[in-house]
Amino acid sequence: AVERIRPAVLQPRVPGWVLRLTALNAAQVGVVYLGALTWDHWLPHWRVWDNSDLHPAIGLALGYLTITFVYYWWHRARHESPLLWRWLHQVHHSPVRLECLMSFYKHPLEILLNGLLSSTVLHVLLGLSPSTAAMVVTLTGVAELFYHWNVRTPHWLGYLFQRPEMHRRHHERNWHRSNYSDLPLWDWLFGTFDNPRQLPAECGFADQRELQLWTMLMGRRPR
Repeated sequence: AVERIRPAVLQPRVPGWVLRLTALNAAQVGVVYLGALTWDHWLPHWRVWDNSDLHPAIGLALGYLTITFVYYWWHRARHESPLLWRWLHQVHHSPVRLECLMSFYKHPLEILLNGLLSSTVLHVLLGLSPSTAAMVVTLTGVAELFYHWNVRTPHWLGYLFQRPEMHRRHHERNWHRSNYSDLPLWDWLFGTFDNPRQLPAECGFADQRELQLWTMLMGRRPR
């Protein structure tokens, strides 16, 4: 509702946007449900460490710091590797509209790999309890919804968490060089922090190439 009343950017009308958005968000829900029925049950049996008795607040902090560090490099790799970009991440960067519900506008294969990676880190490497792991995943999901939100936020917030203006910079057309993490800490440490005061003019792919969704799902660049 806030996006409609006080949007940071007036969104363009894009043919078929609602249909594509609905389909890929449904894929996200499907993968989350699949994970809950399968690997989220299996992976805890393969844990390297057993930290299931950690206080929930400590486990949440440990899990969130670790998962954001891992995802910093995983996200950066999906930008810097042409193969990972084509097969996984270009779908997410193709829309010219940035808004809350496009947070999960992703290639189904990327959604699947993200789910497996998160569960492996939280259950196998860290050995967190299922409830604490679920809290970490929920927190990362809420953060993702927040920084895709089409609203304006205070500049100082970007020194604590990635804000929508920072993520819009990340989605700026032909940019590919900043703000890979939910936590600015990792971008600071690895030289990719950018907290802009002005909103980038254009995001997504030019010339309505985002409409070529099937081409991108097949790992090819739209033309």
